[in-house]
Amino acid sequence: MTQGKTTPGVILTSKYVLSEHIFSEYISYIDRPAAVRSDAYDRYSVYADYMDDPQKRFSGFNPESEKASALFTLTKDQLTALEKQELKRQFTAAQKNDSPMWQQVISFTDDFLEKYGLYDRASGQLDENRIRHVTRLAMREEMKDEKMDGAAVWSAAIHYNTDNIHVHIAIVEPHPTRKRLEFAVPGKGVKTEQFKGNMNPKTFQKMKSKIVNDIIDRAPELQKINGIIRNNIVAEKRSHSSYRDAKLRGAFLNLYRRLPSDKRLWNYNMNALQPVRPAINQFTKLYIDLYHKKDFLELQDKLLKQQEFLKSVYGAGKQELYRNYAETKINDLYIRMGNAVLRELRDYDKALHPAAKAKKGDKKRHAVKSSGMYNLKKALRKDYSHARNRTAFQALQRNIEQEQEQENER
Repeated sequence: MTQGKTTPGVILTSKYVLSEHIFSEYISYIDRPAAVRSDAYDRYSVYADYMDDPQKRFSGFNPESEKASALFTLTKDQLTALEKQELKRQFTAAQKNDSPMWQQVISFTDDFLEKYGLYDRASGQLDENRIRHVTRLAMREEMKDEKMDGAAVWSAAIHYNTDNIHVHIAIVEPHPTRKRLEFAVPGKGVKTEQFKGNMNPKTFQKMKSKIVNDIIDRAPELQKINGIIRNNIVAEKRSHSSYRDAKLRGAFLNLYRRLPSDKRLWNYNMNALQPVRPAINQFTKLYIDLYHKKDFLELQDKLLKQQEFLKSVYGAGKQELYRNYAETKINDLYIRMGNAVLRELRDYDKALHPAAKAKKGDKKRHAVKSSGMYNLKKALRKDYSHARNRTAFQALQRNIEQEQEQENER
């Protein structure tokens, strides 16, 4: 293995074939004994390159020690002779109706399986029930995402060798439901149609997630990450008055002046707020630095650990997709904080421009429901009563801002 390269704990490879030769031989291959299927698989498979090294598939390969589990399907752990015949009939029908045959491999490193209790390297014992279970979870996800649920038929078998343990899967549609696509025949200058064989790459990502998340329970750690974001930081901000906080008031009022007049646009993800968003983010950073620096450092630490976990399971890859997790969670924090601040700014605006007196009998509808809103209104009414009028009130605001600036200069 190349130094520094991370071998993923789980790899999913998928190809499809239209060759009648490979297809028809695979139908016969279905009914062979497990040992014969294992030894002969290369003649019927389109694979020579799963895992990270094309040569790794064959290094140390010993046909005498190679083993394959019984064929299994969505509902059966082992097929009877009649069930095998029915499976062959469905594959034959799919071939006659021009369905592609998808051949997929789910591969596991021994280290990954052993670490999470599915494999004992010393005895060679594998928890086949769990492997079948996670395979079925992945296949349900694939069938749903590719809209093949109820139309596709698949069979699978677990294979062992000295390098890795893997599940071979074959999928067909006896009565194809996928779109027909037109393509040019190489060298013949003619066009023909075939059913769509390519699948969405996001489907495979979700399948791997299903497998990994079922094998590894990361829920407690993920709950801690979400708790820091939603409870420790965002929830506390909602009860913390920026207007009454001398350290935040100046930035808070500056944000208010920069917002569009149409309050329907006061949502963090609105395009209209794009010019103001950096200032909202800066306010969030100021608040976190003042009151939640320890929480944020803990969040960063947990995100880095989760990132390393994802890298160990999925591999770095060219796009380093594992990095997206930490970035997404930090973005989630800033979005939630941004909307919390905007809600507070809406409350401030309502208190600054009180609505007309409620009609008699309609007071309940206009009652203040938020204690934070009530406290803000109470504070502003006190300031407003001293200022007497709008002009004086605005002058009071300017004085507050000047005081804030002086405090910052000290």
